[in-house]
Amino acid sequence: MVFLQQVINGLAQGGIYALIAIGWTTVFGIVGVMNWTHGEIYMLGAYAGYFLTTMGLPMVPALLLSMAVGSLIAMAVDHFGYRPLRKAGTLATSGFITALGLSTFLRYTANAVFTVNPRAYPELVEYRLITLFTFKGQAITISSMHLMILIGTVIIMIILELFIRKTLVGKAMLAASQDMQTLGLMGADSEKLIKITFAISGALGAAAGFFIGTIYSINPMMGALAGLKGWSCAILGGIGSITGSLVGGILLGIAENLTAGFISTGYKDAIGFVIMILVLIIRPTGFMGYKFEEKV
Repeated sequence: MVFLQQVINGLAQGGIYALIAIGWTTVFGIVGVMNWTHGEIYMLGAYAGYFLTTMGLPMVPALLLSMAVGSLIAMAVDHFGYRPLRKAGTLATSGFITALGLSTFLRYTANAVFTVNPRAYPELVEYRLITLFTFKGQAITISSMHLMILIGTVIIMIILELFIRKTLVGKAMLAASQDMQTLGLMGADSEKLIKITFAISGALGAAAGFFIGTIYSINPMMGALAGLKGWSCAILGGIGSITGSLVGGILLGIAENLTAGFISTGYKDAIGFVIMILVLIIRPTGFMGYKFEEKV
């Protein structure tokens, strides 16, 4: 029973990790850069949600506006950070250092503006335990806030999947992840696709930050660990695979909760990196088997 309860608890957390991981992998798959600012966009999205909700805005409008803020920040990062490198043809050699520099700048600017003091969201949903089912006479429950996070995450994932599979822009993004140069030769506007990619990535990161803010306190340093966890989920599922990132996020969320419940909370944050190392040793391409050699 305790095992099942920890699995249920890990689903909402895993959904948040999946949002971060998908934001990571979409940018890497299309632009080919490890966007280390993604953790900071997650953090800034959490702060956007905090200020919007403390102003009295309901949960859904505050979430949507936070995602819009995340999109704008991500597009600004690309415009001022990565676009000049693409034009100069030095993204492959300088992109990593630029990403780290931008990440550090955003993190410590936020630290100066918001201060180090943790902040907590107001109560957006009345807290209560909801019984999902009964197993061997014991009720398996989930909190109302965790259930809202899980529902919100699923809705965002469905919308993203429909956008990618059903729209012309989404199909172009899928093609760009395989061969951006050939797509450009066929008349597609590669810069526009990159902007849309960063906008989607920023929206997902901000949504994850908003959701995490509803259950934990937020601070300007929260993006560093979250960014690393998102990257580990992307590696776990297979870098470049959106479905793989979703699976990786869910697995990490469940693994963390099982570790906290059966071993120690002190090992909770470490388990993701242990799993990532094991996956890299046993199956370097991740569970979904993304093939790097196909990318030009």
